[in-house]
Amino acid sequence: MIDQFVIFSAQGQVLYHFSPHGKRLGELQVNKVIAQLISSPVRREETGQRYGLLHLDQFTAMYHATKQPPISFLVTYAGNDLDLNQEAEQVLNLGIKLWESLELNQKIELNLNGKGAKNQHNFTWILTSGESQIERFDEYFRAKFNSLSAPKTKAKESVQPIRTNTHAPKSVKKSTINHKSRKWGRDGMMEESSQGDTSSLDFSGDTSLESSPAPAADVDKESFGVRNDKGDFLIKEIDELLGKNKSNSAKALDSNAGAFGFLQKHLLGNKKITHDDLIKVLEKLKQKLITKNVAPEAADHLTSRVSQSLIGTTTASWTSVENTARETLQQTLTEILTPGVSVDLLREIQQKTESAGKKSPYVFSVVGVNGVGKSTNLSKLAFWLLQNNFRVLIVACDTFRSGAVEQLRVHVENLAKLTDESHIRGSKNRRGKSGNDFVELFEAGYGGSDLVTKIAKQAKKYASDQNFDVVLMDTAGRRHNDPALMSPLKPFADQAKPDKIIMVGEALVGTDSVQQAKNFNAAFGKERNLDFFIISKCDTVGEMLGTMVNMVYATGIPILFVGVGQTYTDLRTLSVEWAVDTLMS
Repeated sequence: MIDQFVIFSAQGQVLYHFSPHGKRLGELQVNKVIAQLISSPVRREETGQRYGLLHLDQFTAMYHATKQPPISFLVTYAGNDLDLNQEAEQVLNLGIKLWESLELNQKIELNLNGKGAKNQHNFTWILTSGESQIERFDEYFRAKFNSLSAPKTKAKESVQPIRTNTHAPKSVKKSTINHKSRKWGRDGMMEESSQGDTSSLDFSGDTSLESSPAPAADVDKESFGVRNDKGDFLIKEIDELLGKNKSNSAKALDSNAGAFGFLQKHLLGNKKITHDDLIKVLEKLKQKLITKNVAPEAADHLTSRVSQSLIGTTTASWTSVENTARETLQQTLTEILTPGVSVDLLREIQQKTESAGKKSPYVFSVVGVNGVGKSTNLSKLAFWLLQNNFRVLIVACDTFRSGAVEQLRVHVENLAKLTDESHIRGSKNRRGKSGNDFVELFEAGYGGSDLVTKIAKQAKKYASDQNFDVVLMDTAGRRHNDPALMSPLKPFADQAKPDKIIMVGEALVGTDSVQQAKNFNAAFGKERNLDFFIISKCDTVGEMLGTMVNMVYATGIPILFVGVGQTYTDLRTLSVEWAVDTLMS
């Protein structure tokens, strides 16, 4: 199998990187190829009319360079045999074909000629305004690469190349989890880090070029939730699905390692705690939190609160300072993750939709950075609302990303099929819209920010006229550190006036989630904040749940739901006890 596929510019900017083994960019290999081509261009071996082949120390490289614009496509791999050469050629064929079909060269030429957008430093990133095409390129490339790979095994999750996004797998066995995190740099570029060998992770499954939501038939309502005695359908808590850590952490809390466990448990206690007593203990706890993806500033805040709570107090009988600090940290985590106010969405929706006078729908708006799963989690919310007999209007307010409207249309078709088995896919309802009488898609094509606010206002009026109970507005993904992309959020919220603004955060993102949460929460102005978070892809990070702590610490906004897969029933309410036990295990 190849080591990596890289696309880079003549100036050395990496435009795209993919490694089937989940490895970071192999800069050394790329630099060796460039040095070889510069120093001895005539020594390359031609494998055909388009591709050059280089045999370098410990690896082989196949490449193709274009002049207009000046970019290079490179595949590196170990050894040099016919099968690997053929695979490398297939990968280049695939990458070049997809790149050209998405007209990325035209986008680069516009930027290089000074006709594209420039950032605040007057420096042109040659793929400015091409983010949606890059996302589609990544999506298509990974799907087709999996179909090319041999042997063809049943896949579960595709590895995540640089500057791209991935969907969460349905489930991961604890023993095979490889922890990954992502962050966005100051230049808006995404960086990814990984721990452990991720070569066994492959969740792509679908080898088509389209990003298809989970099949409508692949749902398990019994695992999703239960009805109470009032007839409300309530989503189960996550600890019922992923809570194996609860028993493990309880054992860890009750036991003390080594031969001194009995002494620590029975012969210690009644000690007045000083600052010096806590220095090493809190540093150890801080490092434990950081290994769970808690941001250093959040870990400092937590341990500082523990210190303030304990200095000058006396440990309980038979209790060490370390155990006292640990228990206090557990209490502090619980306080942070527990919502300050009760969030009872079903009651709120029922009160608004059943009030006297003209029916007014309850409006949700879903926001977040690119690729975190906004559309997927919006559809999960829709499925839950449908179980509670609400009529749902899904609104396509992502008018920027190519294929966003079509993706929502597939979700609506799936949801319509789940609510009515006689529904025929692709058919229109009695109002000429995609969906049926229970769930419907409101769409108006693609365009700029003015179209987004127009769609939002029209959708609210349409929902009121047609007696919909709930409106779910999807929005375009945007980099949190790009003011130009974040600024349209406030006018959108001012026009749409959603009852709840939900931010979907990704468990994989790690420490950068602090800044993401802060920026999105501030984007709506001083008088409007986020209402709650959905943390997606929690089934991919094992015990590394730091993103949850980071986002609540940064904003004080509660987490209401967590995503644990791609089907419509892979949504759970947050169990604070489960999250704290997992972080402390």
